[in-house]
Amino acid sequence: MSRILLVGGNPASLSDFDWFLSRKDDITLSRAASGQEALAIIGRENVDTAVVDEKLADGDGLLFVRELMKVNPLINCALISSLSPADFHEATEGLGVFMQLPANPGAEQAEKMLQLIESIEALMKF
Repeated sequence: MSRILLVGGNPASLSDFDWFLSRKDDITLSRAASGQEALAIIGRENVDTAVVDEKLADGDGLLFVRELMKVNPLINCALISSLSPADFHEATEGLGVFMQLPANPGAEQAEKMLQLIESIEALMKF
């Protein structure tokens, strides 16, 4: 069972992504509007993957990912970002972010993310 936390200040921007993931039997979803709320959830629940929006109710998504990595560096992170791929790589280097998602990600991006998570989990078994 994969536990995924969606962190975003605008739930409507994640609605298609959320809908696709919620239909999967082997996924448990949690949701948080702010970084503070997300850290509280992570403090009381096991979370395998955090999907973080560019803007949160209480700040910037990238700043939250930096804080999250201090709290729990083993959580896989995907970040929604409008940066170019090169700028994204530069901004997230060393943070353990495994995927850049576009604004308003949908089912196609959710499926790609699940495939990457499966690959990461397979590698972690060795």
